[in-house]
Amino acid sequence: MFELYLKNEIIDTSLNLKPDGLSVILFVGVNGVGKTTTIAKIAHRLIKEEKKKVLLAAGDTFRAGAIDQLKVWGD
Repeated sequence: MFELYLKNEIIDTSLNLKPDGLSVILFVGVNGVGKTTTIAKIAHRLIKEEKKKVLLAAGDTFRAGAIDQLKVWGD
């Protein structure tokens, strides 16, 4: 489906982070698409590979469990 949407276009999937200072990444999407898991994977990469400090915050209006899930992933 993703490939059909792109119609063979080349896209840049890198994150646009400031080299110094604060960067904010906002995730929005429908339930069950993997937002929380993706947030955890990106946080892991930023911490382990790029030596960045990461703060995870959850504001789930539907599933309060996302807060606990992010806490577990963060630990």
